[in-house]
Amino acid sequence: MGSTNGLSTTHGKQPLFSFGFISDVQYADIPDGRSFLGVPRYYRHSILVLQRAVKEWNTSQRHKFVINLGDIVDGYCPKDQSFNTVKKVVDEFAMFKGPVYHLIGNHCLYNLPRSKLLPLLKIQSFEGHAYYDFSPVPEYRFVVLDGYDISAIGWPQDNPKTLEALEFLRGKNPNEDKNSPTGLVGLERRFLMFNGAVGKEQMDWLNGVLQDATNLKQKVVICCHLPLDPGASSKEALLWNYDEVMNLIHRYNCVKVCISGHDHKGGYSIDSHGIHHRVLEAALECPPGTYAFGHVDVYDDRISLHGRDRMQSTDMYFNHKAVL
Repeated sequence: MGSTNGLSTTHGKQPLFSFGFISDVQYADIPDGRSFLGVPRYYRHSILVLQRAVKEWNTSQRHKFVINLGDIVDGYCPKDQSFNTVKKVVDEFAMFKGPVYHLIGNHCLYNLPRSKLLPLLKIQSFEGHAYYDFSPVPEYRFVVLDGYDISAIGWPQDNPKTLEALEFLRGKNPNEDKNSPTGLVGLERRFLMFNGAVGKEQMDWLNGVLQDATNLKQKVVICCHLPLDPGASSKEALLWNYDEVMNLIHRYNCVKVCISGHDHKGGYSIDSHGIHHRVLEAALECPPGTYAFGHVDVYDDRISLHGRDRMQSTDMYFNHKAVL
């Protein structure tokens, strides 16, 4: 992973702006546990990671905003505590002295339906959608995708999006447990119920946003809880239709970086069109006394991600051109 090696400082240029980030806090007031693969999870410690992050972001006094890449609470959180637990973590984020932008993840949707979740996260939604964009400075635009747009979780059971997702999964995953990749080969292993897809309306919206950003000569950062490139992620963590989304993105030159969560170990790749993909290490998997969060310095020609402790630092330069 492209570690910070002094490049960021030797240029001597001030960044256009900076922002803080964290992913997969997955807090719950329950004893520590393990993932499906046996990786330890520290449910109570994760909120301490967040508290430390907020304190550092505030101390620096230079971050324009903070992005939470999703999964604010864990699916094992007792359901009668879901609302208050989400609120508790949101309140910790709110201690940051500036705007906080939230993404939704599968664990958020295990706890609360969209109708309750989105108002808590202050996501201005149209008919329950959680995609939006914002422009912190004229030169840059951030695009937040809703990776659970077509999903078997989060929408009412009779919603067309739920039914479409269930039908899709039946066709792609023969296992009785639709969260099991048993027998699925290669990239097919992403067809699991804890993932989702970007629907047609959102694709049309994304196309419009990228067209607008191109006209305004903006550089674009895409944020999605689910990873969009197999080079940066486990196959089991990818967006169902990551290829369709990236085919659309690759028609434009404005997108420079895609940032995701979900795949807790983290990852980094540069795709065939020179777009950087950075999957963030999870706060949830930090043993007590360790941390995973960071901040990003944004320049004209690069984005420098400065990680703390278990979060790798990564310098992402925009001069990589397509190798086709």
